[in-house]
Amino acid sequence: MSLTALASPAATASAADDDVEVLNVSFSGSFSNGNAYTAATGETMGGQLSRRTGAESLDVESGLVVSGGQEGAGFSPTDLPVGTTTLDRALVLETEFTPKGSQQDFATLLGVGGGLYVRYQNGQLRYGYDVNLNGTWSARTGNTAVPADGTPHLLSVAYLPGGDGASMVAYLDGEQLPVLEESPGRAALTAGRVNLLGVGNDVHPAALTRGFKGSVRKVRLAAVSGEFTPSMFAYQKVGPILRTQLQVSFSGELDAGTYRAGLGEVDKGQLTVTGGEIPKPGTLRLTGPDSGLAWTASGFTPLGRRVTAETVLAPDTLSTGTPLLDLAGAVRLDRVSSDTVRVTAGTDTADLRLPPPVTQSEVSFHHLAVVSDLDANGAGTVTLSAGGQRVGEPLHVSGTTAEHPGVSFLTGASGTVYGAAVTTGGGPDDLLLGRLPCVAPTIDLDDRIALETGECAASVLSKASALRPSARQVSWQEAERTAFLHFGVNTFTDREWGHGDEDPDVFAPSDLDTDQWARTLRDNGFRYAILTVKHHDGFVLYPSRYTDHDVASSAWEDGTGDVLRSFTDSAHRYGLRVGVYLSPADWNQYRKGVFANGSAKSERTVPTLVEGDDRAGQDIPTFTFQASDYGAYFLNQLYEVLTEYGQIDEVWFDGAGGGIPDADKERYDFDAYYTLIRALAPNATIAVSGPDVRWVGNENGLARENEWSTVPVSPTGNGGQMIVSGGTGTAIGTDEALVGAAAAGARELVWWPSEVDVSIRPGWFYHSTQGPKSVQHLRDIYNSSVGRNSVLLLNIPPDRRGRLPEADVTRLAEWNAALRRDMPEDLALGATARAHGAEVPAVTDGDNRTSEVIGTDDAVTVELGSTRTVDRLVLNEDIADGGQQVRAMTVEARTADGTFETVATSGTVGYQRILPLPSPVTTDGLRIRFTSARGPVHLASVAVYGQASEPVTPRSVYHLDCGAPRAGTGTADRPLNSLGQLRGINLPPSARILVRAGTTCRGSLELWGYGTDSDPAVLGRWGQGAAPALLGSGNPQAGERLEKQGWVIEGVRLAGRAG
Repeated sequence: MSLTALASPAATASAADDDVEVLNVSFSGSFSNGNAYTAATGETMGGQLSRRTGAESLDVESGLVVSGGQEGAGFSPTDLPVGTTTLDRALVLETEFTPKGSQQDFATLLGVGGGLYVRYQNGQLRYGYDVNLNGTWSARTGNTAVPADGTPHLLSVAYLPGGDGASMVAYLDGEQLPVLEESPGRAALTAGRVNLLGVGNDVHPAALTRGFKGSVRKVRLAAVSGEFTPSMFAYQKVGPILRTQLQVSFSGELDAGTYRAGLGEVDKGQLTVTGGEIPKPGTLRLTGPDSGLAWTASGFTPLGRRVTAETVLAPDTLSTGTPLLDLAGAVRLDRVSSDTVRVTAGTDTADLRLPPPVTQSEVSFHHLAVVSDLDANGAGTVTLSAGGQRVGEPLHVSGTTAEHPGVSFLTGASGTVYGAAVTTGGGPDDLLLGRLPCVAPTIDLDDRIALETGECAASVLSKASALRPSARQVSWQEAERTAFLHFGVNTFTDREWGHGDEDPDVFAPSDLDTDQWARTLRDNGFRYAILTVKHHDGFVLYPSRYTDHDVASSAWEDGTGDVLRSFTDSAHRYGLRVGVYLSPADWNQYRKGVFANGSAKSERTVPTLVEGDDRAGQDIPTFTFQASDYGAYFLNQLYEVLTEYGQIDEVWFDGAGGGIPDADKERYDFDAYYTLIRALAPNATIAVSGPDVRWVGNENGLARENEWSTVPVSPTGNGGQMIVSGGTGTAIGTDEALVGAAAAGARELVWWPSEVDVSIRPGWFYHSTQGPKSVQHLRDIYNSSVGRNSVLLLNIPPDRRGRLPEADVTRLAEWNAALRRDMPEDLALGATARAHGAEVPAVTDGDNRTSEVIGTDDAVTVELGSTRTVDRLVLNEDIADGGQQVRAMTVEARTADGTFETVATSGTVGYQRILPLPSPVTTDGLRIRFTSARGPVHLASVAVYGQASEPVTPRSVYHLDCGAPRAGTGTADRPLNSLGQLRGINLPPSARILVRAGTTCRGSLELWGYGTDSDPAVLGRWGQGAAPALLGSGNPQAGERLEKQGWVIEGVRLAGRAG
């Protein structure tokens, strides 16, 4: 569509009487007074318009030219009250703009008040506003594809407060974008801002570096005084707005005949159902002859330009003579024979033959829609469609009048109805019920499941229920605690972000001791450790063939040092899984003209051998990728790391750009990066700019109160994925969020668990002036991360010696001791648990990979054996087999008279929920009810704790008897009874695991501990008899790894599954 066809011939004039134009400039004036803009003849400027930095320029053809960063313009109206803390004034915003080059994330085209924006985000153009309701922030947003680069575009936006909320209408190049329907809360106004309107940048004081790159030909701001109509847009002519008045698919419930809308449904009036019931979500059954649906809404006029009523119904509901649709008595649709319906409006009628019913997912149905397009005298046309296709010719209506204010459906009918809708405005293809009937499909369990446009709530949620993690995601989440080790040139320059121009000699650790790192981390419960092998500065902690900005170019160790080698060797020695942080952003390569140099992708062979390459002539795996210059550089370094340092268990890609100018020009070849990792380290998780693990959205150590691992995403275009609605929102995986994201265009639902990153010190790198967080702060972080279905990624930065600071080592030990006191012996371990009339031992066996299926109509009762004081519970879903299902639950304690009373409630569980009770309770039994769930709950564990009054010394000897009837604590009289229990225990140094002679244990052998040459850890036999056997895939190899970690294995047979 051409801009000529869209542009208004009188763009400088007010578009309608009901709006007050405050700003309308085409940048034909000049910055004649420093940075202040002087308007040209014919321009409207009711206030001060200024450029931000002085680097912005004016071009005769392009208008305001901006280059991102801090550049842009700000406008402060002289007299336009908009509100105090929220934007309470209806506004129209318009601009003609031309983007130039790739935009940084959050590059803002228009910003109002600090809370309303149109910006580039996660590879899309996002419009919307941020809301603060009672201290809780959320975002109301819509997305569309990024406008074409180098081409002029027209954008028109209307922000419309109403009731206690607001709605938002947007058009891009003549096409309507999805309407942000009215919902509670209005756009926040930020204190401390200088301008109301930002052009090519934001106005929020903390967001003034989010500059747009390109040009702004013109911009307009108008205040709306009356009812908004699209004619108020001056820059482009647009069609009528589609407004949904009613859209139901019967996922809600009936309350004495009044229908209460369910998830994803809209009812702006009142829908009454007579003679009907909802036997299951998505289906309404009418019983006739007095049955039917009637909808009314205050202020709604059933007659007018383009009023559409829709219904989806089963063929058996189409009995002869049934009034199918009735718009105010002025327009009716009746069934007159087996395949014929009659449209009546006033004295005009038409009989139309219906096509056969459609069959979808083994359900047959008709989708009927009556479109009434009448003027004030009731004259115009009425059109019938079936299955989205017009039936016959439109009925020309000479005149008709309304007899009542509502819309009725299927009066007196008997049969099944799947949906009903009423809309006003819109175009000929704007029907809402095309994806009904709402049938939950049969879905294969997977870690990602595709969504379809217009998918109903029941279908979306059934897909969410079917999501399951990959094996690598399960193993990663079971680790619970991961250490981050920020170490590099920044450690020695006292910076957080370097700039790639550092002298390599500045890197000079005086006493590097990676054994101390690994030993300290394992002693304090960490199972993974991630080293910053390359931060944004580009300095590499191993001798790379592809750069001179690395340890080999420093004087440290005479250029022979290799921090990565030392780290991986130590980690493997002490039983830590290895993670490598490789920043995609690279200042050094930017300075060398490689990063963000605009090079096109071309075929690259990885590894790319260099002169004197020691790999020449060797039989090594090679790969071919389409990559940019920097993409090839990065892939070659990935190859080095993944092939020369033993097993790598996690690859961590930062999302920050490092402050590099034009960093957004480098379109990271994530699809190639992921392919290489999957080929060389298939069991490694890829985080957080990766498909396996996502960033939680803050760096404060806090997961959401209800953290879901099932989230909606769309592709970013370079192999990555983004959460639809944004990854920093307060609710990204809830039912409402999933259904809303599906409606907003999400392409997939994926299992994408969160990682909570936070530093033990204020900075990420070591600074001598900083110290560690308090024990209480760290306890709170643990409960708000690991205790909320997330993995804690705690940064402990090595100092300039190359050691973890003594203060941090001490604090870690204090924190770990506090956690042992908080959760000493599990009071429910091996206890009797009952559900659905039977014992369910899997719930108390200490193994999170065994489980019992529990429904919302059932409860689990755990008998504690005697009266105990309890102050917290830990619950786990078996995510591998059952996914994440729990929405809400209650915990009840048995009282002295044998009754139960509620002592706590909670939301979702997922892998793990740590639930501190509001106050300690004394009881001999607990009962857990799952009051809401997406599907059957696979309950893996209920653990019960009472805080210890004294320090708790970790057990150093564990007895294991896989023939024992119940799980125990590991003593000889209460032995462990499965390898699964062992997997969950963090063993102290030089622990002893004694397996009962003659027993056979099945499953994978995972021991989280280490020994030393002088004091080895022991896996041995206990009692008299044949050597015990541990049978499981990979167990012989596990034994070999344990021996390298200081274990002695004697008198125990390790074998694969076949034995």
